Amino acid sequence: MGTPFIAFLPPSYLSSYSPPSSQPTTVPKTFVDAMAVRHTVFVEEQGVPPANESDTDDPRSCHWVIYASTNTVISPAHTNPQNQITKSQRSITESMPIGTIRLVPFPHAPHPEPGSKFVFAPEVATTAPPNYMQDRKTSGHDGIEPYVKLGRLAILPEFRGHGLAKLLAHAALTWARGNPTYFNPNVAEVGMKKLGAETFEDIPAWNGLVCVHAQIGVQTMWERWGFVMDEEMGRWVEEGIEHVGMWKRLNIEPRTSIRS
Repeated sequence: MGTPFIAFLPPSYLSSYSPPSSQPTTVPKTFVDAMAVRHTVFVEEQGVPPANESDTDDPRSCHWVIYASTNTVISPAHTNPQNQITKSQRSITESMPIGTIRLVPFPHAPHPEPGSKFVFAPEVATTAPPNYMQDRKTSGHDGIEPYVKLGRLAILPEFRGHGLAKLLAHAALTWARGNPTYFNPNVAEVGMKKLGAETFEDIPAWNGLVCVHAQIGVQTMWERWGFVMDEEMGRWVEEGIEHVGMWKRLNIEPRTSIRS
């Protein structure tokens, strides 16, 4: 594996995405590559139904994909009896997607209830994000403050153990820290009523709070990266896999809450 590199994809028009068939040109290749990795890890490896892997958060999320440069020999070198090369080896170098992560902006659906079971139902899902609302209070969240959610972290099995997951998480968190107002709502587009705001001071703005819905099997990995388990959020099951909620606060410079 050559030196890996990471590609960034901002929220994109994805309504024409239809897994697992070939995609129209309106779907960015970076997103197709992200979904290929997610299909391998979540569908083939973990048994998530294919229709449930792409959800309504994908079009409004930022995505990162990590690539490895792979070299494939398409014809070997030829030598004569004197061991002299008579025909050089031919090879091709390609960029292979090997990992991905996404960052979902606020607002979000309500926190899962402890002990609940959640299965994504594409037939009843809507393309619109949830309304801005007050959620239940937990040990990691006051139920009001806007937060972003980091998730869909996936690394192909044969490339694990090289710190690539950490590279992806670091890339996403570094970008979020450097772009704190990116997801703040445009009041002119959304309107004060839908924002649940009566004054400009009430307009929701992100202040560095990040959530992950972590699979139990990788909870300690997120802890090493500074995330703390939310005891009051409890445990719940998504697509047959037990999850916990975890939080981290990024230090960001105070910015205005209004996007224009």
